[in-house]
Amino acid sequence: MDDVEDFLNNASILIIDDSYYNIKILTMILRQKWHNVRNVLSYEMGMKSVMKNHPDIILLKSSADGCKVCETFKCNDKLEKIPIIFINNKNEKVDIDDLFSAGADDYINMPINYNEVIIRVTTQLKLYFMNKQMWKYSEKSYNQISKFNEKLMKDNNDLKEQVRKNNQQLEEITDELKEFNVMLEEEITERTKTEEALRESERKFRYSIEEAPVPVMIYAEDGEVMNINKTWERITGYTIKNIPITSKWADISDIFKEDSQCSENIPYSFEEKRNDGEYSVKTKSGCVKVWNFYSACIGKLSDGRNVIIRVAMDITEKKRMEELQKSIEKERMRLFEIKEYDRVKTDFFANISHELRTPINVIFSAIQVHKLKLKDCNFNDNSVDRYKYINIMEQNCYRLLRLVNNLIDITKIDSGYIVINEINCNIISLIEDITLSVADYIENKGLSVVFDTDIEEKIIACDPEKMERIMLNLLSNAIKFTLRGGSIFVNVENGTESVCIRVKDTGKGIPKEKLDLIFERFVQVDKSLTRENEGSGIGLSLVKALVELQGGTISVNSKEGYGSEFIIHIPCKLVNDGEFNYNSYKNTMKKSYIEKVNLEFSDIYN
Repeated sequence: MDDVEDFLNNASILIIDDSYYNIKILTMILRQKWHNVRNVLSYEMGMKSVMKNHPDIILLKSSADGCKVCETFKCNDKLEKIPIIFINNKNEKVDIDDLFSAGADDYINMPINYNEVIIRVTTQLKLYFMNKQMWKYSEKSYNQISKFNEKLMKDNNDLKEQVRKNNQQLEEITDELKEFNVMLEEEITERTKTEEALRESERKFRYSIEEAPVPVMIYAEDGEVMNINKTWERITGYTIKNIPITSKWADISDIFKEDSQCSENIPYSFEEKRNDGEYSVKTKSGCVKVWNFYSACIGKLSDGRNVIIRVAMDITEKKRMEELQKSIEKERMRLFEIKEYDRVKTDFFANISHELRTPINVIFSAIQVHKLKLKDCNFNDNSVDRYKYINIMEQNCYRLLRLVNNLIDITKIDSGYIVINEINCNIISLIEDITLSVADYIENKGLSVVFDTDIEEKIIACDPEKMERIMLNLLSNAIKFTLRGGSIFVNVENGTESVCIRVKDTGKGIPKEKLDLIFERFVQVDKSLTRENEGSGIGLSLVKALVELQGGTISVNSKEGYGSEFIIHIPCKLVNDGEFNYNSYKNTMKKSYIEKVNLEFSDIYN
């Protein structure tokens, strides 16, 4: 199974314990989450069951015999990776270190705690699943490398065969030259003509060597360099005058070092072909080239010394391309792993959001029922605020829900899964209605709010829902950090390339050293335990992300003790998806007004 949830739902669990009570309790707990739970009352039956069925996880009683059984499983190639959790009874004198030495992956202490059992079993099953995926991936990679190695071996054999054929052709040419020399000796009368032909042949040979497009060197077996062609000189930067003997060429390439070592012990025979292979060559400019060398003895000098020709193919670019290909493949695998990690992280946060929202909704429902019940309650003391504590609970539920929503949205933004629905709408009316929708709330806090604009209508492309989220977040910050009697100003200014939205307050402002960090995630201006206002440090980073996703920018001007001003620029652009039905959106906004204000302003306390 490639899906972890399917694996967890269908996981097989085996309990091995000689205590009927322990088995009964564990089986009852585990079957509330997993249907495939089996149990045995002896170690011998447990070993037979494991050998036959290969469960996904084993719960084993902790004892000396249990440790031996665990060691037996861990020594089996087919069973060693199955996670084992020991059931540790306090009456059993077993050291925890001994359990892990035997191969235990985890342990559960008696008496049994339901949540602990579920969490530990789930954790080990997830780890087992992830390990299985990793083993599968490793096996796939090994098979790919094996196939690539087989191809390299085949190419190498083909190259050797080609070299063999070339050497054979060279031998045939050499044999023909020998026969020609014999004929020259027998035909003394044709000496002059033959010598001229030889000189012409030598000239052509030298010309061919000199103009060859590959590096060529001819040298005597004692190390004297007789000739190197233009290509050799051009690539290396050295001439015969610079390096006249092969022992000095050993500083340039190791192939000549091996030549000198061989010549000290084994004489160079005429038929022998040596030192074929790839070697690095250091050029005069400091570059390092890779050459594939082929060498052979092509004749003898008049003093009996063998003459060796060495031809090389410059395969530097080929090697570079091979390294680049390996690097690209490595980066591709890293990219795949990063994408897979983002997918797993997104799925995790999606599940977490569902798990967190469910109990919050249950709490909300209970609060609503409790409010209805309070209406019918009679209190002798009319001064008692019957809704005080229930309202506190409701506000903190909204605050928790807002934190969950912000975390999920930040995760979606990081993973690239958040959707921006840009439509053409009147940005002036949108910002004005959002501001006025919370005006009563602001005035109830003892603050004044002023909206102003230098233009009555401006149609641009934006996401109305995201703009509402941005504005409510900025207004929430302004309310939190502005004392009673202060003011909040919302201004919209028309520009050639963008619309400027300013949210300004007369609050306590932001310290200069915090201005560069204010949009960073989880950053708070006041981190002390005695701070006056609450917050998670996510809101402004989310605002910045939502503005930038619409192609805009956000900045802040602030002076401590004189308030803050947040400045948003949204680009003036249009989309082809039709006009925005603003009246419909406005009606929807009115219906959800109370809930949105309660949600976005949930961390504002009296």
